[in-house]
Amino acid sequence: MVIKKIGEITDEVQDIEMTVKILSLSQKERNSDKGNSVYHYGLLGDETGVLPFTAWNISSIVKEKDVVNIKRAYTKKYNDKIRIYFDDKTEFALMPGVEMEVKRTYNYEKIRNLGTGSKFVALEGILSEEKEREFETNGEKRKVYSYVMEDDTGSIRLSSFGRKLPMGHGIRLEGVKIEEFNGRINASVGEKAEVQEIELQIEKGPKFTYISEIENPIGGLYISGFPISIGEKSGLIKRCKECKKKIDDERCETHPDAGFYFDIFAYFNIDDGTGYISVTSGMEALKDICGIKSDELSNEKRPPLRKEIYERIEHSLMGKALKVQGSLSKNTMGMSLRASLISSIGPEDNKELKKIMESEFL
Repeated sequence: MVIKKIGEITDEVQDIEMTVKILSLSQKERNSDKGNSVYHYGLLGDETGVLPFTAWNISSIVKEKDVVNIKRAYTKKYNDKIRIYFDDKTEFALMPGVEMEVKRTYNYEKIRNLGTGSKFVALEGILSEEKEREFETNGEKRKVYSYVMEDDTGSIRLSSFGRKLPMGHGIRLEGVKIEEFNGRINASVGEKAEVQEIELQIEKGPKFTYISEIENPIGGLYISGFPISIGEKSGLIKRCKECKKKIDDERCETHPDAGFYFDIFAYFNIDDGTGYISVTSGMEALKDICGIKSDELSNEKRPPLRKEIYERIEHSLMGKALKVQGSLSKNTMGMSLRASLISSIGPEDNKELKKIMESEFL
């Protein structure tokens, strides 16, 4: 039998003996041809680290927060990560009165792979777009700093409570909290999070993503493909001059005396050969690809025509090879991309586009 500390376990090992603290313990039903059964899973750790475990069999005496000596455990790789397993040969012995300070470790994740399944993670990237604001908690005023964090797979909005973070070069953050809010993945760190400056190079230029691989609502993504349909309500819209909200009638219900101005909006589906996704876009993303200027919309002598604006948008998008940059969000209808940039595929993009689409069209 091999006595191991958690931090020493880096590969598949049989017949392990360890003394650990049970950090979490849950159970789940498993259905198979042999019938229904229950297995347990959770996290355990010691002063050197933390690992997940799966228990096909576990003693009923074991509870969360217990320090336990375990014999005849083994490890395997699951999704390319080490996991500890217990079966009917595994032995458990409680160690009452023993205190153990667990060293918390976090799985490193790429931004594209972030989801709410991992509550706390480690991230590496480069920060930009710092903003600062004050908030009050328990009668005390504190500051929160917000950033955009980018790696070579995407970007995410990050909040730091009470501490400014270094921008413009590589940084590693340990203990990043991941949550979903308003259909998007958000990240935050507190004052106890570990911050380390690192050497990090992020390749400039588009980072294309296959639509079939999109799983989580993050930002900074590029997709490329052909629009296959455009929403019939795309085109010219009115917005309130006061609150900027879309007006469906002649006046804003909240600000009836404020007046309105014209804006443009489009929603369409784009297909890259691996799947399709809905895209929404406003004036900023559409103006260059459609050749529509702001002064056209504000020309009082010749107000814009709804039909004309719709046809210009349709002509500019449909049947064209496009690249779209934006941020993903999730709602009851699924995932959609809010475009910040729409442009035609150029020579530098053709190689990537060919790779993405050749399996479908060649």
